[in-house]
Amino acid sequence: MDEVKQIVSEIKKGNIKPIYFLMGEEPYYIDGISDFIEDNVLAEEEKGFNQMVMYGRDVTIDEIVGNAKRFPMMAERQVVIVKEAQDLSRTIEKLVDYAQNPQPTTV
Repeated sequence: MDEVKQIVSEIKKGNIKPIYFLMGEEPYYIDGISDFIEDNVLAEEEKGFNQMVMYGRDVTIDEIVGNAKRFPMMAERQVVIVKEAQDLSRTIEKLVDYAQNPQPTTV
C-alpha cells in the first residue's frame, strides 16, 4: 500500500518514470495505479494519438516495443499500458533490451 501511495504521489509531482512494472497478488492496487496513469498523465485532448492500452494475449513483445519507441504527437509524452501481461509470449528478452534504454517520452 505504501508503494502505491508513493507512485501516485510521484506522478502527481510530475516525477514520471518511463516504465512501471506492476505485479503482485492484489490486482486492485495494480489496476488502481494503471488507471491513475491512464487518467492523469495525459490531458484528455492528448490521449487520442498518445495513449494505447494493449492486452498481453493480443500483442507481441515486438508490438509493445514498437509502440513504446514511437514519439508522442503534439504532446510531451505518450502512455503505453499493457494489461494482463502474464499472457505475453515468453520471448521477453526484447522487452528487457528496451527496458535498459527506454524512450524517455513514453510512460
